[in-house]
Amino acid sequence: MPEQQQNSISLRELVRIAAKVYNDDEPPDGDESAWDKVIDSNGRLVARGELGDTLADFIIIELSETYDPKLSREEQLEEAQRSMNAAIMQLDRVALTFAELQST
Repeated sequence: MPEQQQNSISLRELVRIAAKVYNDDEPPDGDESAWDKVIDSNGRLVARGELGDTLADFIIIELSETYDPKLSREEQLEEAQRSMNAAIMQLDRVALTFAELQST
Protein backbone atom coordinates (compact mmCIF):
# COMPACT_ATOMS: atom_id res chain seq x y z
CA MET A 1 0.00 0.00 0.00
CA PRO A 2 1.42 3.41 -0.94
CA GLU A 3 2.59 5.52 1.96
CA GLN A 4 0.16 8.16 3.12
CA GLN A 5 1.45 11.74 3.11
CA GLN A 6 2.05 13.32 6.49
CA ASN A 7 -0.54 16.04 5.80
CA SER A 8 -3.02 13.68 4.16
CA ILE A 9 -6.30 12.20 5.32
CA SER A 10 -7.03 8.49 5.61
CA LEU A 11 -9.88 6.71 3.87
CA ARG A 12 -11.27 5.84 7.31
CA GLU A 13 -11.33 9.55 8.22
CA LEU A 14 -13.14 10.41 4.97
CA VAL A 15 -15.69 7.67 5.60
CA ARG A 16 -16.22 8.87 9.18
CA ILE A 17 -16.80 12.43 7.97
CA ALA A 18 -19.42 11.18 5.52
CA ALA A 19 -21.01 8.90 8.12
CA LYS A 20 -21.27 11.69 10.66
CA VAL A 21 -23.34 13.92 8.37
CA TYR A 22 -25.22 11.20 6.51
CA ASN A 23 -28.78 10.99 7.74
CA ASP A 24 -28.02 13.14 10.79
CA ASP A 25 -31.33 12.47 12.52
CA GLU A 26 -31.07 8.69 12.16
CA PRO A 27 -27.47 7.49 11.74
CA PRO A 28 -26.97 3.83 10.74
CA ASP A 29 -26.61 1.52 13.73
CA GLY A 30 -26.64 4.50 16.06
CA ASP A 31 -23.41 6.23 15.01
CA GLU A 32 -20.73 6.58 12.36
CA SER A 33 -18.64 3.74 13.84
CA ALA A 34 -21.01 1.33 12.07
CA TRP A 35 -19.37 2.42 8.82
CA ASP A 36 -15.95 1.37 10.14
CA LYS A 37 -16.66 -2.31 9.56
CA VAL A 38 -16.30 -1.87 5.81
CA ILE A 39 -12.74 -0.50 6.10
CA ASP A 40 -9.95 -2.84 7.22
CA SER A 41 -7.08 -2.00 9.58
CA ASN A 42 -4.97 -0.97 6.57
CA GLY A 43 -7.65 1.54 5.57
CA ARG A 44 -8.93 -0.36 2.53
CA LEU A 45 -12.49 -1.16 1.53
CA VAL A 46 -13.16 -4.79 2.45
CA ALA A 47 -16.92 -5.19 2.46
CA ARG A 48 -19.80 -3.97 0.36
CA GLY A 49 -23.43 -4.06 1.28
CA GLU A 50 -22.77 -4.50 4.99
CA LEU A 51 -24.75 -1.47 6.12
CA GLY A 52 -28.07 -2.50 4.59
CA ASP A 53 -28.28 0.98 3.05
CA THR A 54 -27.32 1.06 -0.61
CA LEU A 55 -26.80 4.83 -0.69
CA ALA A 56 -24.42 4.64 2.29
CA ASP A 57 -22.63 1.76 0.56
CA PHE A 58 -22.42 3.83 -2.62
CA ILE A 59 -20.86 6.78 -0.77
CA ILE A 60 -18.24 4.53 0.85
CA ILE A 61 -17.44 2.76 -2.43
CA GLU A 62 -17.16 6.06 -4.29
CA LEU A 63 -14.83 7.48 -1.63
CA SER A 64 -12.68 4.35 -1.68
CA GLU A 65 -12.44 4.28 -5.48
CA THR A 66 -11.32 7.91 -5.68
CA TYR A 67 -9.06 7.81 -2.61
CA ASP A 68 -5.36 8.41 -3.20
CA PRO A 69 -3.12 8.35 -0.10
CA LYS A 70 -0.48 10.35 -2.00
CA LEU A 71 -2.73 13.41 -2.16
CA SER A 72 -2.56 16.11 0.47
CA ARG A 73 -5.49 16.48 2.86
CA GLU A 74 -6.77 19.48 0.88
CA GLU A 75 -6.46 17.66 -2.46
CA GLN A 76 -8.16 14.55 -1.10
CA LEU A 77 -11.05 16.57 0.34
CA GLU A 78 -11.40 18.30 -3.05
CA GLU A 79 -11.46 14.90 -4.79
CA ALA A 80 -14.07 13.56 -2.36
CA GLN A 81 -16.19 16.65 -2.96
CA ARG A 82 -15.77 16.30 -6.74
CA SER A 83 -16.87 12.66 -6.67
CA MET A 84 -19.91 13.42 -4.50
CA ASN A 85 -20.86 16.36 -6.76
CA ALA A 86 -20.56 14.12 -9.83
CA ALA A 87 -22.89 11.60 -8.16
CA ILE A 88 -25.37 14.37 -7.33
CA MET A 89 -25.43 15.47 -10.97
CA GLN A 90 -25.98 11.91 -12.18
CA LEU A 91 -28.79 11.30 -9.69
CA ASP A 92 -30.31 14.67 -10.57
CA ARG A 93 -30.42 13.73 -14.27
CA VAL A 94 -32.16 10.46 -13.43
CA ALA A 95 -34.69 12.20 -11.15
CA LEU A 96 -35.37 14.89 -13.79
CA THR A 97 -35.94 12.22 -16.43
CA PHE A 98 -38.53 10.53 -14.23
CA ALA A 99 -40.21 13.89 -13.61
CA GLU A 100 -40.30 14.61 -17.35
CA LEU A 101 -41.78 11.19 -18.07
CA GLN A 102 -44.58 11.84 -15.55
CA SER A 103 -45.63 14.99 -17.36
CA THR A 104 -45.87 13.36 -20.80
